[in-house]
Amino acid sequence: MPGRRHSPKPPDAQLAFAAELRELRRRTYRKPTEEAFARKMGCARSTVSAILNGRRFPTWEHTAAFVEACGADPSKWRERWLQVNREIEEAAKGQAVPVTPLPFLGGPEAEADAMLAVHWYRNNREFYEAASARVQQARSEIRVTYTRRYPPTQYTTPASARYFETIMEWAGEKSDDERSVRRIIGIPERNGVPDSDMLSWARQHYEESKNILTYEATVMRWTAAADALNMALIDDSVVFLAFSGGPRQKLNGFSVEDPTFMTYFATYFDQLWAALQPLGAYLSTVDADNSENSTE
Repeated sequence: MPGRRHSPKPPDAQLAFAAELRELRRRTYRKPTEEAFARKMGCARSTVSAILNGRRFPTWEHTAAFVEACGADPSKWRERWLQVNREIEEAAKGQAVPVTPLPFLGGPEAEADAMLAVHWYRNNREFYEAASARVQQARSEIRVTYTRRYPPTQYTTPASARYFETIMEWAGEKSDDERSVRRIIGIPERNGVPDSDMLSWARQHYEESKNILTYEATVMRWTAAADALNMALIDDSVVFLAFSGGPRQKLNGFSVEDPTFMTYFATYFDQLWAALQPLGAYLSTVDADNSENSTE
């Protein structure tokens, strides 16, 4: 099956600007919906979603309308928009541009926000139950990684099984909201040969998910004989980080609800995503390699 063509990674300045707009939205008491923004900006809701996800750099007119809808002063954003626009143009020409730090959008009274709100989970059950509950509350986007030595079917605690089911149910649920689930799957390899159990699960997962339009998966070839740090990013509000190792069922971790904390992991996830092969294309490549080797 031919692989899906993958769009290039948006410029860093564009992703940073999108994070600033999301932060502005979070800091307004009104928290306008994407539909409300679309009406104010005179565009489609998909355009608003693309701007907030960093896939599209907004025009100044769209930016001003967005800022105004958040109750802020557009004139204070004009210079910032011009700066990002210049950086994007320079990047397109192959010119090196400095990374612009995210602005501090709060006033002096916001300094107390430096203390992160962290929730600690002592074991597998606590972590997966909390993550499942937040998935059910998700509005528009879930980004997750799965980079472990064994497939999910071999970690079959009720809580972990329910977590995976909840994500797929959320992706497949009929809704007027624009939804997106992106999962990065790490498939262990030894000497270029994929682990048979993980490969078998990946094939099954692809067949179960390929017709869910709101769900996408990519593959990271994983050569380390250990689990990686795994994460779940839900909307633009909460990060779950999971730590595993030793016994198969051993897992604990924590979650953080902080928009700035989220931007670091979201940027890291998007960087990985842009460099990886879609699951369907990966399986086709493996099949082609197996066929070639069998004829030699």
